[in-house]
Amino acid sequence: MRRVSMRKKHILFLTGSILGIIFIFIYYLSGSTKIKKEMNVKSLDSVQQKTKLQFISSWASYDTKSQPLQQLLKEFTQTHSDVEIEDKSMAGEDFLFILKTDFASGNPPHVFGLWPGSDIRLLVQKGEVADLTGLLKANPDWYNLYREATWDYVTEDGRIYGIPLEIIYEGLFINKDLFLAYDVKPPTNFEELLEAVKIFKAHDIVPIAYNATPEGSYIYQNIVMKLGGKEDVENPFYPDGSIKQCFIDGMYYMKALYEAGAFPEKTLLLDDKTRNDLFIQKEAAMIVQGSWFIGDSALSNYDTTVDIIPFPSLEGGKADPTAIIYGCGNGIFHISQKAWEDEKLREKSIALLKKLTSKEASDIFTERTGFITNIQLTSEQKDKASMTQKGDKLMETAKELVGPVDSFIDRVIWEEVIIGQFTQMLNGEITPEEIYEQVKKEMQNKTVQ
Repeated sequence: MRRVSMRKKHILFLTGSILGIIFIFIYYLSGSTKIKKEMNVKSLDSVQQKTKLQFISSWASYDTKSQPLQQLLKEFTQTHSDVEIEDKSMAGEDFLFILKTDFASGNPPHVFGLWPGSDIRLLVQKGEVADLTGLLKANPDWYNLYREATWDYVTEDGRIYGIPLEIIYEGLFINKDLFLAYDVKPPTNFEELLEAVKIFKAHDIVPIAYNATPEGSYIYQNIVMKLGGKEDVENPFYPDGSIKQCFIDGMYYMKALYEAGAFPEKTLLLDDKTRNDLFIQKEAAMIVQGSWFIGDSALSNYDTTVDIIPFPSLEGGKADPTAIIYGCGNGIFHISQKAWEDEKLREKSIALLKKLTSKEASDIFTERTGFITNIQLTSEQKDKASMTQKGDKLMETAKELVGPVDSFIDRVIWEEVIIGQFTQMLNGEITPEEIYEQVKKEMQNKTVQ
């Protein structure tokens, strides 16, 4: 009996112990689940607390400033862990379409880059862009970083609407090794340009890398600039709405080059990158491009085989032989009015704006691309790469600086009516006069609206 009693006690003890262990295990699991739930809730809360900033510029994909921009955006989110940036940047012709669509749909970016011209002026007139005048007055050290004259590019009716970080120029880029190989003189006038075209064409070298797109139109813009000079380019219309003669004559010069075989055989079908690559890969002797053409994924900033010269002078042209197209590029940064009206978005947008337009950002872009900064450089920074030095020399020796031709005409009209009909014009299907008669009507329609 005693053995049976002892056995019962032993069984009861084991059963109790097992039940106790099970209870403790269940309690642990319950507590662990609770902790996990709390952690998940906290984690979800932390994600929900992040401020989402929408940003867009044309510095993406094959653009030389794409990678430096990504570096800056990454650094910003690392130091502002409560911010998440949606970067909608897009290179090429689609950028402006996306930007304008976002504004039109009521979903504008919070911070964006956009060059001077009709598009930003229209957005300002519609009240879509934040007035930064008070912000800059409250931060004089920030304001004083930039050259005083460049504030004109971002000022409307005495109010400042953007921060001008980038200076741009355009010129005739020449593969001087090809010029030396075929004993060709760098052209200083149109006759010498035609002679260069003749020689390179005879040796199966594409004379001028060109295509019929808005970006390809830089050569046409430089021709117009040389014909009209600063006055006619920056005031393109007569009081009756008709265009200045330099715009019409410029098309006839383009037609002369086309008929002389200056452009690639499939020039009307090329995309922008293919056009650029013709020059970079030494398949073309010349290209009309700008400072943004220099840097990663494009023309190396340390290339010693390329020179930059003013576009050749044209007979009867009003511009000085040294004149170049000069202004501010997509490196002008703005805040949308919608972001400004939201206290949290305004605070974060200002922080991002300061990051993108800082001396640190300027140094990064200048070091890695052909970027021409609007911030004064120190003496140590003036020892720059060869292509940057050549760009500086081009600007320093220019006796006339003319604004980008396409910034003084409505962008839609420029791209759709003017450049959009270049193929037909070059093929003789429509005359320059007929194109600009359409421009006049379109401008009058916009005035009535």
